[in-house]
Amino acid sequence: MSGDGSCRIEARGLSYRAGSRSILQGLDFSIEPGDFVLVFGRNGAGKSTLLRILAGMLRAETGEILLAGRSVSDYSKRELAARLCYLPQSDEFALPILVRDVLLAGRYPYRSLFKKLGDRDREIFSAGVEQFQLGDLLGRNMQTLSGGERKKVLLASAFIQDVPLILLDEPLNFLDPGSAFRLVRMLEALNRNGKTIVAVSHELGHLFSLASKLLALKNGALRYFGARAFSPEMLRDVYQVSFQRIEAAGREIIYAQE
Repeated sequence: MSGDGSCRIEARGLSYRAGSRSILQGLDFSIEPGDFVLVFGRNGAGKSTLLRILAGMLRAETGEILLAGRSVSDYSKRELAARLCYLPQSDEFALPILVRDVLLAGRYPYRSLFKKLGDRDREIFSAGVEQFQLGDLLGRNMQTLSGGERKKVLLASAFIQDVPLILLDEPLNFLDPGSAFRLVRMLEALNRNGKTIVAVSHELGHLFSLASKLLALKNGALRYFGARAFSPEMLRDVYQVSFQRIEAAGREIIYAQE
């Protein structure tokens, strides 16, 4: 699998507006290869917009995003697809398409339109199907899957795409506890194997202990970026509610407390 260090991200004075509304304001940060960055903040803070800019889907109004030292806007779609994978919320990906085709599409950056799958493509496809236990779902339509199953397919597609950078928008939304636990373990394994992960999520209880860095947004402004550390003051500033911390099974767990 990839993990070649080609995914360093640098934001320089990043701002974005939607009409007259300011969504992001002058963000500066850098994400190193192998980081697991948890992006959080209240609804409307600009989290999903930031993720789409990182993915090259939106263009910043001012400032820029550098990926491996080069502006994201200078990459072609195929070049970006060989470096990063963007996974939307599952309800954004319920198209009438077979699971097998979603997974095979992950090999698109590495072959021409008319080139057949090669041995390497088949090897990575088979490894992804096995690791994420999708053999029974390959012939299913994405629209017929549960939210947890869809998210597992999308995560497997990132594995099969074999890129160093994975961007996830609310990966744990609407999952039952068992599905959320399994997805968290998959993310942990991907990061341990060298993938850089940037995850937008409200699920601090599940993902806080996995993160190496935190990125907190409030009203489009950067309130904190740096190494993971439990800061009741910062969390209260961002969410306007108190948080507590406990340790369980060797993990740090934080939760909101009125």
